[in-house]
Amino acid sequence: LSGFTRTHADLDVRISAETRVLDLERDGLDLAIRHGPASLAGAGAVRLFGERVFPVCSPKLMKDAKRPLHEPADLRHHVLLQYDDPEGRHPWLHWKTWLEIERLADLRPAGSLSFSGYDQIIPAAIAGHGVALGRSPLVREAIAAGELVAPFRRSADPARAYYAIVARNSAGRPEVADFVAWLKEEARKEPR
Repeated sequence: LSGFTRTHADLDVRISAETRVLDLERDGLDLAIRHGPASLAGAGAVRLFGERVFPVCSPKLMKDAKRPLHEPADLRHHVLLQYDDPEGRHPWLHWKTWLEIERLADLRPAGSLSFSGYDQIIPAAIAGHGVALGRSPLVREAIAAGELVAPFRRSADPARAYYAIVARNSAGRPEVADFVAWLKEEARKEPR
């Protein structure tokens, strides 16, 4: 973001992180970055990047010979770090979904820890508290830094992506077009 603001010093960029979907026109916003299926993104949405979901853990867990972690069935020896989603709005982040895809629906882990926010799960995984479902590219840097490892080659593609949605009232503004172009360029740089 500092690269964009350096080249557009005259613009006031304000970031508002919300989990609820805001009405861009009503709330006076120029654009939003939303995560979801293409069918809900809208006709004018610009796809930035997709994501994959796969188990990640601290390298410390991989070294425990008493609790192997070589194949998905080995998850029975470990605590699973779970996203607490009582309304079921985010099924792609649930271990239940990932285990069903792996044909391990009956697997019983050694335990589970639930968190109200995804941003809490990854630090817990880095600290060695259990195995989390990582979301690419959100865990890319932690993997590159050696803080996390992906013990299995398999991942699930939840058919969801991140989209830039521009408000109708802002669509013709050059500074908004510049910001969307910058977002696309930044997303293009990220490995998938």
